[in-house]
Amino acid sequence: MAEQVSGKKMRPLRHRGRLEQVVIYLGKLLRMFVYQNEWKVLPMAAIIAALVSMVIRKDFFLTMEGNLKGAFALTCVAIWNGCFNSIQVVSRERQIIKREHRSGMHVSSYVMAHMMYQALLCAVQSALTLYVCRLMGVRFPDAGLFTRWMLVDLWITMFLVTYASDMLSLLLSCLAHTTTTAMTIMPFVLIFQLVFSGGIFELPAWSQSLSRFTISNYALKAFASQADYNGAPMMTAWNMVQKMREREVGGSITVGQALDFLADKNNDAVNQLRDRQIDAAFTLGEAWDFLKSTQTFGELRNRQVDAAATLGEIISFLQTSGQLNDVRSREILTVGTVGDLFDLMADFLRDAGLSDVQLGKTFTLGELADSLHLEDVIGASRDLQLGKTMTVGELIDCLVANPDLQARRDREITLRIKLGRLVELAGEDNVRELLQFRAAEVSKKPAFEHSRTNIALQWLACAMFIAVFSLLSAVVLKFIDKDRR
Repeated sequence: MAEQVSGKKMRPLRHRGRLEQVVIYLGKLLRMFVYQNEWKVLPMAAIIAALVSMVIRKDFFLTMEGNLKGAFALTCVAIWNGCFNSIQVVSRERQIIKREHRSGMHVSSYVMAHMMYQALLCAVQSALTLYVCRLMGVRFPDAGLFTRWMLVDLWITMFLVTYASDMLSLLLSCLAHTTTTAMTIMPFVLIFQLVFSGGIFELPAWSQSLSRFTISNYALKAFASQADYNGAPMMTAWNMVQKMREREVGGSITVGQALDFLADKNNDAVNQLRDRQIDAAFTLGEAWDFLKSTQTFGELRNRQVDAAATLGEIISFLQTSGQLNDVRSREILTVGTVGDLFDLMADFLRDAGLSDVQLGKTFTLGELADSLHLEDVIGASRDLQLGKTMTVGELIDCLVANPDLQARRDREITLRIKLGRLVELAGEDNVRELLQFRAAEVSKKPAFEHSRTNIALQWLACAMFIAVFSLLSAVVLKFIDKDRR
């Protein structure tokens, strides 16, 4: 029916069916896309994606921090694209909508046409965003949890988040009477969405429930779950150690404190290492070469000895002296005891006919070694194995039980060492693995669980936002006739 408006009769609409009106308004929106330059949102989406990719491509899908940063960045891109797609579409033609509604336009048809058009636009934007990210070097995994391609899974998330943001902006555009009002509201909506996403900023207890009403909360969970946030290593601690490699660390400690630390049965750090094996095997030749390379060896060779005895008497003294009982019983790794070594030397002197060689003058230890042809004796047995494989626990027990160390418990040791050198001594790979995966274990978030169920729940939440915002848009426009403007 025609209505009286401003003293003039308005011609009723020719197409009264809801479906016909959907087709008409959809065609109108497509023509506006082509002829009113609304296609510009696509290259803008590509530019935003390129800028974001330069920030996240280095560690997205590789580290825990990179996954969270990448998930937040994609969430921002999706919400930004969706919000600016429709923030002005209703407010800029509010008077036209009012006249057409009075002439027989169905609000549901108008909103449905916008929903179809915006869905198509969001789908293209989402695909373009991921395509540009891949061109810029973001390394996406091949397989997804729902499809054979991770890009398809991510596209579904990107589309739902962008579309939900689009419907939120459509509702705001219906509420705002002018484009200026709509654009004024928009920054506050974006800030609210990003601050209360619940994944980047630590929220106070009273405000944590607000994140349930934000699209960004579910978007961040979906992206982080698909990137397998909980399954990636955390690099922050290791990177900090790398930056501090040249910094010196250390302090003073007594021998007793060190021994007590090693002997403490409740020390988890030591207990975890007790079963680790140490390959301490070496040959007699390697030990001799190492001894000769030390400064102490040269000092010993020049030390003078004044004695009046034969070589046999000296060896016999070493074999029988009660003062050397403790020394003779000490084991020399796999060779035997010190006493066995003395017996071996006695046999050698007897076989070589050197037992009666008189030592009645002042001589050096180097001269004594040369007279015994010690170099030749060791050279003939260079391949003799002197070591064995032992555990860290056995080594610790040996150190703790050592009477010489116990006698020096009060001796203070000052240690200054570069952090990088300390890492090398502990094993760089071991330290890196410890810092990366132990830090990751304490940083895991149940909300980012890498599972189909978790991701599907986030998708469902976004779909509910889409349904609620679109329904509210239709309800708000239903009262457009009551607008006094």
